[in-house]
Amino acid sequence: MDPKVFYSIKLISNPVKSEDGTFFQLNWIDFTSNSYSSSIYFKGKDVKRVTWGGKESQPLVKDGVLHYVKGGDKDTLMRSTLGEPEPVFSFDKIKKYLPYGKGFLFLGEERKGNSTPFEASSLKYKFDSRGLLRSRTSLYYFDGKETRTIMGGNYDVNDFDTDGRRVVASATMSNDDVSFQDVFEVDVGSSSFTKLTKGEGAVTAVALTKSGFAYLGHRKGLSPWARKDVIFEDGRVLTCGKYCGNSVVNDLFVKYGDKLVVDGGKVYSLGQDGPTVNVYSVEDGEKVTDVKGVVLDFDVKDGVEYVYSDPRKPSLMGGYDPNESVEGVIPDSFTKGIEGWVMKRDEKAPNVVFVHGGPHTAYGYMYYIEFNYLFQEGFNVIYTNPSGSQGYGEDFARAVVGKWCDIDFSELMSFVSSLGLKGKFHLTGGSYGGYFTNMALTKTDFFSSGIAERSISNLVSMCGTSDIGFWFNAIESGISDPWERESIGKLLEMSPIYHVKKVKTPLMLIHGEEDMRCPIEQAEQFFIALKMNGVDARLVRYPGDSHEHARRGKPLNMVDS
Repeated sequence: MDPKVFYSIKLISNPVKSEDGTFFQLNWIDFTSNSYSSSIYFKGKDVKRVTWGGKESQPLVKDGVLHYVKGGDKDTLMRSTLGEPEPVFSFDKIKKYLPYGKGFLFLGEERKGNSTPFEASSLKYKFDSRGLLRSRTSLYYFDGKETRTIMGGNYDVNDFDTDGRRVVASATMSNDDVSFQDVFEVDVGSSSFTKLTKGEGAVTAVALTKSGFAYLGHRKGLSPWARKDVIFEDGRVLTCGKYCGNSVVNDLFVKYGDKLVVDGGKVYSLGQDGPTVNVYSVEDGEKVTDVKGVVLDFDVKDGVEYVYSDPRKPSLMGGYDPNESVEGVIPDSFTKGIEGWVMKRDEKAPNVVFVHGGPHTAYGYMYYIEFNYLFQEGFNVIYTNPSGSQGYGEDFARAVVGKWCDIDFSELMSFVSSLGLKGKFHLTGGSYGGYFTNMALTKTDFFSSGIAERSISNLVSMCGTSDIGFWFNAIESGISDPWERESIGKLLEMSPIYHVKKVKTPLMLIHGEEDMRCPIEQAEQFFIALKMNGVDARLVRYPGDSHEHARRGKPLNMVDS
C-alpha cells in the first residue's frame, strides 16, 4: 500500500474554548508542495472551517478571534470579528502571543541569513531543527504601534504568561549551555526582570495562578530521567499521575508541547501513567479525563475540551473525528516483566521489534502511523516500555543510566522470546532506539536485520558534534568529565563502534543530513566500519532533515523512509 495513504490523516491541535464552542487548528500534509498545512476551524453544533489560507495557527478568543499566519518572510497576527481577518502586526517568527495592555506580548525570533561566517563562543551554539543559533527566542511587546524587546540575549525565552497585570516568563538565562530554565518576574515598562526560582532544573511551561505562579518542571539539575511536577510559588510540589506533562513519543506530524491551563482559580496539566496520558486538576489531585489513550492537547473553560489519540484513531476531540475512514489496529497488551504490545497478524508472520528514543520517553496506547503501515504490509509489530522509560516512576527511568542497552536489552529479549511467535525478527528504532539497534546487533545474531534511524555509534565523537552531547552523554554514562582518559574509556565501552567486529546482521542506517542531535557522522562511522568488515550495510541520507526527520521531516522523505 502507498505510504502516502497513512500520512494523509488530519490532526487536531490548539483547542480554545469559547462561550459557543471550540476553535481549533487542523493540520495536514500537502504532498504537492511537500509541506505542512493548517487552518482554523470551529466546533459548535457542527464543525466549520474559519480560515482558508492553509498557513494559519494558534487561535485565541479575545475581542474577536485571533490567529497568526505563517509567511515566507514574516508571520502576521490576524484578528477577525464579523468580516475578513485584518492584520494586527507582523514579525519574523511568532511562536506564542497573549494580549497585554493596548497590544500583545509575544515570543518571537528574528530570521537571519546563513550565508555569512558564524563565530561560536559558547558550548551551545547550534540546536537541532534550528541550526546555528544566529538568533534566539526573545520576549517582545507590540504596543499597538511598534515592537520592542522586553527580554532577550544569548539565551532563549521558552514560555510566558500574563493576567494583564503581572508577567512571568521562563528562560535559559542562568545556564544556557545545558538549557537550565528558570522563572522570571518581568516588568514590561522597564524591560527588566527578576529571577524567582532557586536551584537548577527544567521549566517546560509556566502560568499565573490565583495565588501566584506555577511551573511544570523540576529542580533536580542535570537529570534527563527526572520526574516533572507542578511547582507553585509558595513551594508546593504536586504530581499528576506518575509524571506531569507527556513524555510519550509519537510519529504524528504535529508537535504537541507541555502546557498549564488556569480556569476558575484551578491549575490543570497533563499527567502520564505508563502508556496513558490524561488531564489533571493539579491541586485537587483529580484526573479530569479518563481516556484509555493519550491526551495530546487541551483547554479548560467551564469544562474541559481535549484532543486525544488511541490505537484506533489518530486524532479525536469531543465526538469530532477528522479521519472517519481510518481504523487503526488495537494491539494485544502484555506485562511480562515490562509492559509491551503486539499488533499481531499471524504466529508465522515476520516480526518488527521497535525501541523508542530518549531513552527517557515511552510508547503510548495510541495510534502510530508507521506501526499501522507495517501491519498492513504483513508484519507483526512489537513495542515495549523497558527500564529507562518515563511514566513508571523516576527509579525506573534512571535504571539505564551508565548501562545503556543492558538491563533494557535483557528485558526486551525476554519479552520477545515469551510471545511464541515463529517468524523472523527484525529490530528498529530511532535516536536512542537507533543506538539500541546498533548496540544490540553487537550482542546477538537473533535478528535477521536491523534498521537504525538517526542513531548513535560513537559516544566520544558525539560529545563534540551533538548540540547536547557534551553534557548529555556524560550524565547518561555516569561520568562527570567526558574528556578524562577513564571517561573516554567508559564512553567507548558503551559505543557500538567499539564492538563493531561482532556484528554479522545486515543493517540499514537512516539519517537526516541536518541532524544536530545525533549528527550524521554517527551513521557514517558505523556504515564504513560495517562495510569494511564485510557486513551487508546500507546508508540512506535525507537532505534537509533534522533529528525530527521520521516524525516531522520533509513529508516526501518520510514517505520514502
